[in-house]
This record gives sequence, C-alpha cells and structure tokens, in this order.
Amino acid sequence: MKKINLFIRILFLYISVYGICCKPGVRPKVTEIITEDSTIVNPFPDTNYVRRDTTTIRNSDSSLFASDRFGEKNIFTRSELESEEGTYWTANDFIGRAIHLKYTFRAPANDTMKYRPLIVLLHSGAFIYGERQNEDEKAILLSQKGYATATIDYRLGFNGGAENNPCGGNNMEVYQALYRSTQDVNVALHYFMDQAERLGIDSRNVILSGTSAGGMAITARQYMTEADFNKLRSGIVNILGKQDPFEERSPFRIKAILTNLGHAIVQSSYITPANAKPGLFFQRTGDNILAYERGRLYSCPEYFYTEGAKNMSDKLRQLRVPFEVNYEPLDGHQLNYSDEYMTNNYAKFVKRLWGGDRRQIVNENYTTKENVKL
Repeated sequence: MKKINLFIRILFLYISVYGICCKPGVRPKVTEIITEDSTIVNPFPDTNYVRRDTTTIRNSDSSLFASDRFGEKNIFTRSELESEEGTYWTANDFIGRAIHLKYTFRAPANDTMKYRPLIVLLHSGAFIYGERQNEDEKAILLSQKGYATATIDYRLGFNGGAENNPCGGNNMEVYQALYRSTQDVNVALHYFMDQAERLGIDSRNVILSGTSAGGMAITARQYMTEADFNKLRSGIVNILGKQDPFEERSPFRIKAILTNLGHAIVQSSYITPANAKPGLFFQRTGDNILAYERGRLYSCPEYFYTEGAKNMSDKLRQLRVPFEVNYEPLDGHQLNYSDEYMTNNYAKFVKRLWGGDRRQIVNENYTTKENVKL
C-alpha cells in the first residue's frame, strides 16, 4: 500500500510539472549566463536549438529597387499598420538591477510581401536617459513606406552620469555603457532573426538607425570588436561578458547604418574594407555634444575623444563606400530637419543601394554640394 501511495505521489508530481511546462504560452525555465558583475538571462529558452540559416530569407536587391515600396511615398496609412510589444532580453544594468529590455515591432498588416527589410531604431539620451518611444514617429513613417521596423530599449546609466550632469562619470564607466549597448543591439538582432518567419523579416536586409547616443551604439556595434574595447578598458569582456552573448543564433546581414542628431565613433581607424557599411548622417558642424570632426565626448574635459560624420565619411570616401552627409552649418546638437524629411532621405539612400547606384553625397542644409558616382 505504501508503494502504491508513493507511486501515485510521484505520478501526480510528474503530471503537475509537465502540465505547467507545456501549457500554451508558458515558457520553460530559461538558462542564465553568469558574469562577474551581472546575471544575463538567456532570452532563447530552447536547449535543443538548431542554428537556422536565415540568410536564405531574402528578396533580390533588384526586386526591392523595382518595388513601389520603400521610397518617399507612404503607401500604407497609419491605420493599415500593425504592431506588437514584447521583451527581447533581461540583463543587469550598471548597478546590478535586472532590466527588461522591450521592443515595439511595426509593419504593414495583411502584407502581400512575405519578407520585409527590417530597420532597427535606437533612441538618444547620452546613455543616461531616453526611451524607445522617442523613435516612434520615424518608425511609423518607415513602416508606412513598407518596411518592418523595431524600436528597442537598451541599458542606460553609468556611475556618476546624470541627465543634468553627463560629465560626472569617467572613461571606464562610459566605455562600459557603450559596450552594454552593443550587447543589447546584438541580442535584439538575433531575437528578431529567430522569429523572421513569424514577423516577415528579410534577414539579409537589416538596417540600423540611431539618434545621437543610439547612433553611437549602432556604430560601435558595427565597427568595434571585443579586442578594441579591451584596449580601451582592460578586462571589460571578463566583466561584462561577450559582446555578442548569443552569437550562435540565427545570422543576419547589415545593409546600411543611418544616424541623426549627431554621430560619433571612438576612432575612424576602426573602419576597414572588411567591415565598412554604407552610411547616412545628419549632423551640425558646430555640434557640442558629438563633434562633427573630432572632439571630447559631450564636450566633457575628462572624457575620451570621438570622431563625427565628417571624419567617418572621409574614411568611407577613401574606401569607396557609399555615404550621404547632411549637415547644418550651425552650432548646437539639435537639428532642424523634420522626421519626415529624414526618413524620406533614409528611404532614398537605401533604395539607391538596392539599385546599384553607389554614390557619395554631401548636402549643406537642403543643397547638394557633392554628388560623386562610384
């Protein structure tokens, strides 16, 4: 009798656990990656993952170029767009708090195009403040042109930095904030690629867009390696973990990098023939936050130097990579260009790439000063 009761209890426990794990909508327990200063929660809970080659999900560049979509015209109304919100990752911030990093995905509803190019947008805020909703208007305008878009959170904050005193930190802290942002971008990209079929994403046509600090984050993600960061901040990889924590996940191809409200790279020498991508920039020549040529980050006397749109475009010029610089010959960080004007230029720039029309363009305000066909 005791053996029967014991068997019934074990059977009941098994059924209870199995029922909880396998109910629709309930995710199994995720794994954790432990680093020196944080616990990184794996957003990909399946332990028997088989790496999918999402690079086969694509449209030909010529078909995208020939499409009525993706140009200046908004071919979908706002009411014809659909959106979803979710969490793409949970990771600890600079003081060890678990931060749920969320996204808002938008695309035309009931779309006849199975796989849409994806534009991922990052907001501004000096790595201290800001929110993904700041990029909503650009994302909506781009989705009206036919793109799939995603605005994402990334981890904010560094010791000593505050919205009213961005100069209160030190180089070590700012480098770590920048590094965390590149980790978040990488994880978000893998997250969307893992769901490329469901979301209707063309994984060979992924475009990164960033405003101010967001532009700095996507640029560092593209051009800075773990070795580069380790030289600037010794041991950063041991402290914060791999720059791409889930690099074994589904692959993707970056088509272009689009930035506005300033731009900054730590060193333009990081750009090489192997990693250079077409770039579009909106910046003021007298930018006092992110220098147009070269200057201290945020104009803080103790922070490291960065290089802006002028130096980066000069590097792309040398490498014969397409670019477009839109500059205002004014002082200050803020720009006068409207979201509609900038997204129209984004669309024209990418469509030229699909059409094989490789150009290096420089515009002062709204007047073209240079237009060189490569």
